[in-house]
Amino acid sequence: MRAPQTAPPWMHLAFAALSVAFLAIFSWVLLQESFAEWRTRQAEFLAIERQVKDPHALALAAHVGGIRQIWLRDIDLVDRCTTCHLGTDDPDFQVAKQPFATHSGTWLTTHPPDRFGCTICHGGQGEATNYRDAAHQPVAYWPEPVRPRELIEANCGVCHRERAPAEAFLLAEGRQRIAAAGCVACHDLPGFSPDEIQAPHLSSVGYKVRPDWVRSWLADPKTYLPRARMPNFRLQKQEIEDLNAFLLSQRETAPLDSSGVDWSKADSEHGRILFGEARCLSCHMVDDRGGLLGPDLSRVGSKVRRDWLFSFIKDPMHDQPDTRMLRYRFSDVEIRDVVAYLTTDLVDPEAPENAPAAGYLDPKQVAAGRDTFVKHGCFSCHRFNGLTPTAKIGPSLMAVGNRVVERPEFGSMNVVPTLANWLYLKLRQPDSLAEESRMPTFNFTEPEVASVVVALLSVRKADFPASRVTRAPSSTPYTPQGAFGALVSRYRCLSCHQVGGSGGTLSTVPLDRIGSQLQRSYLVSYLQNPSAVRVSIEERMPFFHMTPQEAATIADYVGAVLVDDSLERPFTADTEAARRGEQLYRRLGCHGCHIIGASGGYVGPDLSDTGHRLEAGWIERWLAAPQTWKPATLQPDYGLKAEDLRDLTAYLMTLTTSARGRNP
Repeated sequence: MRAPQTAPPWMHLAFAALSVAFLAIFSWVLLQESFAEWRTRQAEFLAIERQVKDPHALALAAHVGGIRQIWLRDIDLVDRCTTCHLGTDDPDFQVAKQPFATHSGTWLTTHPPDRFGCTICHGGQGEATNYRDAAHQPVAYWPEPVRPRELIEANCGVCHRERAPAEAFLLAEGRQRIAAAGCVACHDLPGFSPDEIQAPHLSSVGYKVRPDWVRSWLADPKTYLPRARMPNFRLQKQEIEDLNAFLLSQRETAPLDSSGVDWSKADSEHGRILFGEARCLSCHMVDDRGGLLGPDLSRVGSKVRRDWLFSFIKDPMHDQPDTRMLRYRFSDVEIRDVVAYLTTDLVDPEAPENAPAAGYLDPKQVAAGRDTFVKHGCFSCHRFNGLTPTAKIGPSLMAVGNRVVERPEFGSMNVVPTLANWLYLKLRQPDSLAEESRMPTFNFTEPEVASVVVALLSVRKADFPASRVTRAPSSTPYTPQGAFGALVSRYRCLSCHQVGGSGGTLSTVPLDRIGSQLQRSYLVSYLQNPSAVRVSIEERMPFFHMTPQEAATIADYVGAVLVDDSLERPFTADTEAARRGEQLYRRLGCHGCHIIGASGGYVGPDLSDTGHRLEAGWIERWLAAPQTWKPATLQPDYGLKAEDLRDLTAYLMTLTTSARGRNP
């Protein structure tokens, strides 16, 4: 037989060395695990727990040993944060230090950890079990560290897609600012529509503006109006001249004829009075006072031509078919005086008094201006006949919250290369980054930029299941027809009011059930002569000079269509019930907020003529649950019984201007 072969000595030595190495590695791993950071944290927690809990509660407390893990199966997310954050849902740890402190606020009642985990809201690397690897601070190659308090609302937007999520105020402000700035004109952004953009048509702008104004406006809109919505495109001098020529050449629709107007008899003081009576300040700003629905008129006299302004006030839809401006029933003489006030009193003191009219326009310069107009994507905001947008000039922002930024993108700036910082600089100073940018300068303030950054960080790729996503309910645009629809269009009711979620937001009164809230006779009277029902609030409803027939047409339609059957309740006058209701009115202290006649408070509406103004069914249902109808109302819910509701309604229905002697 052949003698058995033995391994060479070097192999024995190698095997021994490997065994020692494996033993060392195993010992090192065992030692590391025995003194792991999470074990130390749990030992600290147990020591604190013995101090804050009484012995009986301590005996019932859950054992905290070992790794704790939450697995969200529907999105395949694993969180081990509660391995160290052990007091998150225990109120006994309100004043404990981190990582043991109770979670702030009441968020865990609406976002229980077993359904939402931690990182879905806070960010970080949920599978880690130590401070560094959990990305409490930025970690190389991990794109989303734990969100600081200033940015945490960005994670709310991953699930909450509605424009104004509840209690995420910075996120809601940022989304609203994105809409107001018209970012969707140049960028694809989920949740925003180009239909939201409010900018004038420019097909006939050559008839509208003064040549000297166009140049100053294009150089920097904020110089002309600090509140201007149009950003600064940082145009070169030649680009401004070319654009000026192109815009002044646009003369598609001539203004309405005003050749018969005797401007020598214009009365600007009378125009100022008419401007005030029409309540133009409800929509327009003049010298830092007024509304923001329409353009600022502080210097309008240095901007527009007199004949165009006369035409626009006479029929706003003639040149601007999509305008939110209503058509007043002014006579030509009244329009003349209003125009005189606007063009002589509301002017830029530094503008030339008699600016030259547009002269010869070089076709080559007009063509160059058209190219500049297209280059900067002006057609994305300003609808323009003959120019149809084929693509947006800015990059898509459909997943901007997942964008990865690198140090070279910041150039020589000494800035931590994070996405939040990149977005901040891009919005604040678009031309400060290394890459050349066509993005205009919006002149946002620092808080405004911060809110937009939060909103943009919320736009991510995360394809969450529908059960986790909340959206604003969709609404079908409301387009009334017939005689009523024509009046709604003429007076632009939906510029301020909403019906079925469609319309403007200037007014806090939706019209969906207004026919069940207001009496027909009151509505007819109010439309012809609007007056405030709150003494402390200035009336904003325009004075339309509406005819009685028009008011009746609107009231008839409203009373038949814009109603709520649940509010249609029979009401019978009952003197005894009214007497009990008056006593209840006194007992509840309603006079502290409401005025009747000459006494009472100014917080709520004037109730002096309630019996002629409101429907009894609406009064009763409002008193039963005011927050149901208007969540932000200051009206208390007293939890009144059915008989108390009837008595108080009966009393309020006795209040008319002819019965003011019954003041409480």
